[in-house]
Amino acid sequence: MPRFQLEIAIALAVSVVTSAIAFYLARPKEGKIKLPTHVDDADDITQVPDPFDVTTPADIIDGYPIDAEGFWTRMRWRKFFISSLLAVVVILSTVALGWSTTNDERQETAVFALHVVFSLYLLVIAARSVVQEEVESHSQSIIHLTTLLTVVTTLLGSAAILPDAPPPVAQSLEDDAVLKGIWYAMFGLYTVTCILAYSTPQGPPLHYPPAGIYSEKTVQSITNSDQENVCGLVGASPWDVLLFSYTTKVVWLGNIAVSLEIGDLPIVPGNMRATYNYTRMKKALRDIKLRIFSWSPRPGSGWGLAYKIVRLNIVALTAEMLLAAASAMLFYVPAIFLQMLVAYLEVDKNRENQGWGWVYVIGLFVSNVVTFLVTGQLWSLATTAIQVRLRIQLNTVLFAKTLVRKDVASSAPPPANVVKDGAASENGKPDSDAADKKDEDDFSSKAQIMTLMTTDVDRVSEFAWHFFSLVDSPIEIIIGTIFLYKLLGVSCFFGLAVTCLFLPLNHFAGKVVVGAQENLMKARDERVALMNEILGGIRMLKFMAWERSFEKRVLKIREKELKYQKLNYTIETLWNAIWNGSPILVTLVSFWHFAIVRKQPLTPSIAFTSIIVFSEMKFALNALPETFINMLQSLVSLRRIEKYLNGAEVNRVPPMDQQSQTIAFQSCTATWPQDRAGASAASSAASTPKHKFLLVDLTLNFPAGELALICGKLGSGKTLLLLALLGEADILTGQMLCPRSPPDSLASFAGVIVPKEEWIMNGVCAYVPQAAWLRNASIKDNILFNLPYDEERYQKTLEVCALISDLEILEDGDESEIGERGVNLSGGQKARVSLARAVYSRASILLLDDVLSAVDAHTAHHLYHECLRGDLMKGRTVILVSHHVQLCAPEASYIVALDNGRVQFEGDRQKFYDSGAIRALVQSTDDDNDKEEKDLVEGAEEVALASDPHSESSSTIAPAEVKAERKPARKLIEEEKRAVGRISRDIWETYIWACGNGWYWVLFIGVLIVASISPVLENGWLRYWSSAALNGDGESPAFYISIYAGITTAGLIITTIRWFILYRGSIHASTVLYKRLLEAVLFANIRFHDTVSRGRLLNRFGKDFEGIDSSLADNFGRSIIYALSAATTLITVSVVGGLPFIIAAILLGFVYYNVAKIYGQTSRDMRRLDSVTRSPLYSIYGETISGVTILRAFGASSKFLRDMLRCVDTNSNPYYWMWGVNRWLSARFNLVSSAIVGATALVCLITPSISASMAGFALAFASTITNDLLFMVRRFVGLEQSMVALERVKEYSELAREPAEFIEPRPPASWPSEGAIKCEDLVIRYAPELPNVLHNLNFEIRPGEKVGILGRTGSGKSTLALSFFRFVEATEGRILVDGIDTAKIGLTDLRSRLTIIPQDPTILSGSLRSTLDVFDEYEDAEIYEALRRVHLIPSEDTPEEVAGTVNANVFRDLDSTVSEGGDNFSTGEKQLLCMARAILKRSKILVMDEATASVDYATDELIGKTIRQEFAESTILTIAHRLRTVIDYDRVMLLEQGRIIEFDRPGVLLSNPSTKFYALCKATGKEEFVMLKKMAGV
Repeated sequence: MPRFQLEIAIALAVSVVTSAIAFYLARPKEGKIKLPTHVDDADDITQVPDPFDVTTPADIIDGYPIDAEGFWTRMRWRKFFISSLLAVVVILSTVALGWSTTNDERQETAVFALHVVFSLYLLVIAARSVVQEEVESHSQSIIHLTTLLTVVTTLLGSAAILPDAPPPVAQSLEDDAVLKGIWYAMFGLYTVTCILAYSTPQGPPLHYPPAGIYSEKTVQSITNSDQENVCGLVGASPWDVLLFSYTTKVVWLGNIAVSLEIGDLPIVPGNMRATYNYTRMKKALRDIKLRIFSWSPRPGSGWGLAYKIVRLNIVALTAEMLLAAASAMLFYVPAIFLQMLVAYLEVDKNRENQGWGWVYVIGLFVSNVVTFLVTGQLWSLATTAIQVRLRIQLNTVLFAKTLVRKDVASSAPPPANVVKDGAASENGKPDSDAADKKDEDDFSSKAQIMTLMTTDVDRVSEFAWHFFSLVDSPIEIIIGTIFLYKLLGVSCFFGLAVTCLFLPLNHFAGKVVVGAQENLMKARDERVALMNEILGGIRMLKFMAWERSFEKRVLKIREKELKYQKLNYTIETLWNAIWNGSPILVTLVSFWHFAIVRKQPLTPSIAFTSIIVFSEMKFALNALPETFINMLQSLVSLRRIEKYLNGAEVNRVPPMDQQSQTIAFQSCTATWPQDRAGASAASSAASTPKHKFLLVDLTLNFPAGELALICGKLGSGKTLLLLALLGEADILTGQMLCPRSPPDSLASFAGVIVPKEEWIMNGVCAYVPQAAWLRNASIKDNILFNLPYDEERYQKTLEVCALISDLEILEDGDESEIGERGVNLSGGQKARVSLARAVYSRASILLLDDVLSAVDAHTAHHLYHECLRGDLMKGRTVILVSHHVQLCAPEASYIVALDNGRVQFEGDRQKFYDSGAIRALVQSTDDDNDKEEKDLVEGAEEVALASDPHSESSSTIAPAEVKAERKPARKLIEEEKRAVGRISRDIWETYIWACGNGWYWVLFIGVLIVASISPVLENGWLRYWSSAALNGDGESPAFYISIYAGITTAGLIITTIRWFILYRGSIHASTVLYKRLLEAVLFANIRFHDTVSRGRLLNRFGKDFEGIDSSLADNFGRSIIYALSAATTLITVSVVGGLPFIIAAILLGFVYYNVAKIYGQTSRDMRRLDSVTRSPLYSIYGETISGVTILRAFGASSKFLRDMLRCVDTNSNPYYWMWGVNRWLSARFNLVSSAIVGATALVCLITPSISASMAGFALAFASTITNDLLFMVRRFVGLEQSMVALERVKEYSELAREPAEFIEPRPPASWPSEGAIKCEDLVIRYAPELPNVLHNLNFEIRPGEKVGILGRTGSGKSTLALSFFRFVEATEGRILVDGIDTAKIGLTDLRSRLTIIPQDPTILSGSLRSTLDVFDEYEDAEIYEALRRVHLIPSEDTPEEVAGTVNANVFRDLDSTVSEGGDNFSTGEKQLLCMARAILKRSKILVMDEATASVDYATDELIGKTIRQEFAESTILTIAHRLRTVIDYDRVMLLEQGRIIEFDRPGVLLSNPSTKFYALCKATGKEEFVMLKKMAGV
């Protein structure tokens, strides 16, 4: 019998005891039926009705079993077979026990007695498992069986191969052939059973309905019809888990399908899904507190959150720690076997006694395999399970927080330091440091909140796989040191002392890297922020012809960014040199001490093993500092996340039945929301900051079910009043009552069909903001906003909101997709869609912020009478903010007038007319209104309306005819492209030539080849030296050491040089490519910017370029380096191993190639899917951050939360599988690599001609090949994935450009000197395949004429304005300005000489000065003058404001901050700023497109005067909805459906009652009409 029998038997007995204890601990607890654990969570979650708990029990289960019956039947037979095999083993061991007792052999009796116990225990487990048909109990039994069988098979197998060379203890083996036979039979049976147990699945295949987790769009695109669509991990057999075979399915899918879709991937298990993780995380945030005795961490320090996350994932993290410890222990086992093998070859040169040699070869192979399997599990746990889970947990709670957080973003105060010292640095920017400190903490800009959800969360979740270095590095270092001491004795400590010298260097380099990285991130953020603004205001840039100057600005920041990137690269290269240099130095010092000082012979077994150990320890020693750096970065991110999660929230909304239904203020003072989380709860009016706007002392009571009007000058706090009612503003004193929609109200309405009379729900609100907020979906979806579709109500809503005619113009009707931020709708259409959403909703309270200003008079009249006073509004409380006092006041039952934050008037209609308040708000009228004239007008009105079938009001009431068959809607925002298949050749070429020219590449390739030869020389010299030492002849050790030192140093220098060369090329490429992309995007035609979402462009400029800058070069270089290294290794080993090895290498190479090819394809697809599914996630973040007020007002929060969880699931799925596929590849590659090492060892063992030093040389190389090949494939795939970024950038670098900027001969510098405009047969369409918008326009405008352009929405007014600037090129005809055809002039010339004030005002962030005077061309005095002209600051003779006035005027200080997109100004103020900018520019031709739509009438009138004075010499074209604006112009032009129908002096048109203009004026109301006639002088 083999040796060590008693020891083995005792080990088996111990394992039985352990297993029994484990069973006892895992038993079902008494008193409660053991359901699968997660379902109880669901129970105690569903009791408290928290509207943000959106989890249903169905979200938590893994899936529904497919064919469970069949599965359990198969399992029963299988388990029965296992039991019968074990029964045979029991019989055998009992026989052996009897035999040894009769022969009176004490030791054997003890051994077999223990064997009987062991096999009986196994039989009991197996027999018990036959009847188990529950996944939990079944898998528990299988795991125990597998583990115990693995133990016994391994132990008996090891005993079986040990030779008997050292004499065994008991000499009684000769006569025991029987026992020996029984022993081997038992071993065989155990092996078979073990294999069976390993391949037993733990559960049936599952199916989960995809609609429960994905959006409909994803579900429809599923092509994979397989029923089993849940990740196989849940029911996989132990063997499948170890080898990740459950991923094979995905890998094949990726390989067969042309291109993978999300829905085709298996669904992740229940505990990886978003809803489950969100619910647990929410519970953890609520329940887990970190307390150590009486100490608890400061909120916002990050420790509290870190502790909660650790506690929440404690099981997974503990498993990760244990696996890390195990893998560290196993790490050096292969090296020990290697050393023994080479030592054996040194002694037994002729291979006379091969038994032990075989033990070492098999040991080497098996230990490699086991190590790889354990580390595979470790990585799988860290990357897939923990990392994905952390990402989901943090993202979902952040999102949920955003839904309840006070919207501090849009009302950010100016940075404090500007107020304090007023001394801004020379470029008008405040001192940056103070400002940076401030914005670290307060998440005021939307971009910052986005960063939190993207960058910070990723950083924390990626720490999951740095985490285990904290455990495995120290263990590795300790074991490695002991091992080296065994090899080299004292010498190893000298070597390791050198490493300790390098550690502070590492730490220092780490600090520098972090510093450089921070600067780099800062520059990058600055650039992305500027790009964001540029893309947001791209229309304005083009109107002003500022592309070049902004391009300069961006490139300047880009240059700074690349400077830091270069610094980063330099540090990294030097650090790598130190890193690669340290083991060399260590080896040199140790060998020098060993061979020269202690005069020991350096034999091959010592030399080669210690080199392997040193280089392994290099990883461990350096992993620690790196992990600490990562840990600090994660902590910073955690701190920011925790700070955000602790931010102030809006008050919780009580359930519907507990709310009062009155809407009133009681001596209330309100201000814009601020984050007062830190301040005392009972803050009083005294503590309010100076620069905040206040609504002081409101006492109002809005009547229920009636229309109330809020009016006042611009900037008087009307919007703030509405926000206060919505619960969004801070109430400082007093009391406010107003019902609010519960967050889950929208979700509870979805899909519920209700009778008409119950449609309106009491106490639900709807809110229409001034700047329309639209989702990127179809118009219909925007209006329904998740309510069930009610044909009649929907049609009625479209009618009253005057959308029917607009939908007829739009090609796809209400299925037309609205672009991001509604770019493809006109201002009026956006406002009306936004209004329609509120009208259709089930709200009983509607808060409307200035919905009438963006539409023309006709439409305003229609909206007011048909919509606000129509049937759909019966019984609903409407609170309307408007400047249209004359239109709205007559029907309002309650009116509030505000002035600079104070109530000037409140009361009913009659009191309002009697008081003087109305005077300031409406345009001047004449008091002696002739009664007769009024009556006359009324009579005429009836006639006019009756006679004119085409007038606006009749066209909207026309019956909705049956819709014609529609073709499917065209997408406006095209689906984000995802290239399919391999990266094409031209993309590689683009990169290669961007890096440098031919000479650059010649140099680079030369250096690479030299560098890859150096390790051969090193190991070759070592071989020569060690064989000399072994034979005891040759030169003195000093000679060998010095040459070894020379070779290694040369190698180090060359390897460092190659990185410098590579990075130089990379920076060059980054510069070239970025410039290309920037030019292409800035000069692309405007149609491109309308159809491509901004997020997608920013993605190119941000994420994709970050990849090109930082990881493309790295992947590129490393792919080549690893490939060369692997090639060198194979060649070297083949030279040593001769023919047998070459054959083995070819076979293995074939396997490798196929695995790698399949992997590359799938992995590329996963990465692409990951990027593509990221976009919707980011856009739902963006939509929510910007529209959170509206979501809360409608009660849509929980619905959006559920949508976001959908997007998270859709995004985490490819991410999960991306890592899964990675693990799959590593497992396969590592097995093949172990085979290579095993094969090499075997060849060395059976070929006597290979000496020990040769064998060491070959094995040292073979053991590096594993890493080389694995990393080569990984890096190459990484490279292809980085190339995807390049591919996307290249796609946008080749856009069609606008026509030339300049065309010679350029127009004279003074052009246009007159300002005469002439249109000849102008025909315009937006794209060749679309219908004409303007039809054959002919008109002439004399120099200095003021012309008003009128017409209803969509009649082509704005198109005409755009055509002057050639945003749309004329299809036929031409436009002459001062006799020059505009089509013959360069765009820059054309656009810089004309001025337009567009409808949606765009202003850039910065200071007030930089907004008005972007390129520092004007004096402050001129700027102030312009501001005075637009009445933003009072004229010079008014006294200075006293310091500390409440609601001081910000426009007096040119250093006032302008936040992102000018969000801290009202829309009216922004329009006036644009106007001031135009006044500064002073051109001969001024086009105003609704330039004062959001300004109150009084200011508008003043501005009208200003314009007439300022631009007396210029030609003015004004597109207006307010007739007042253009009534005293020289001529007015009326457009209808792209044709001019009237063009004459207003007076002429007004005196003829049959004109359209007359009807238009008529619609404004009687008094106004009389006034208009007066002004026109009729």
